[in-house]
Amino acid sequence: MKRWLCTWILLWWVCLPAWAYEVIDDTGKAVQFDRAPLRIVSLLPSLTETVCELGGCERLVGVDRYSNWPAQVKRLPQVGGGLDPNVEAVVALKPDLVLASVSSRAADRLRGLGLRVLQMEPRTAAQVHEVTQRLATALQLPTAERVLQAIES
Repeated sequence: MKRWLCTWILLWWVCLPAWAYEVIDDTGKAVQFDRAPLRIVSLLPSLTETVCELGGCERLVGVDRYSNWPAQVKRLPQVGGGLDPNVEAVVALKPDLVLASVSSRAADRLRGLGLRVLQMEPRTAAQVHEVTQRLATALQLPTAERVLQAIES
């Protein structure tokens, strides 16, 4: 009996799904995650820079035509403008997550094609803090406080 119970507990633990979490974007949409995204397309330069500052630059697989910092993002495929990206080019990169501005006209179409889209657009200092924290949560990176302290100093 004891052996059976131990086997059952072990199987349950191994088969346990990853802990799901969600992030609310600036449009009020809840975006569900079952794991940290590893392939990200960023359609807003400020979000591209925030991803890199948080330590997730290696996860970027594509950016908008205006993202140019840090220098390593210049080597990534460009998928058009943030408001009017080339949807086919975004889809071809097979992203786990697309970061877009609130005013992006392509966000609903990308969602309709099955992509996970977070729309965020920090415009004030307070929003920069909120977006940095939510983005760190979405990417499962524990570096938001360090980045926010650097911003403050």
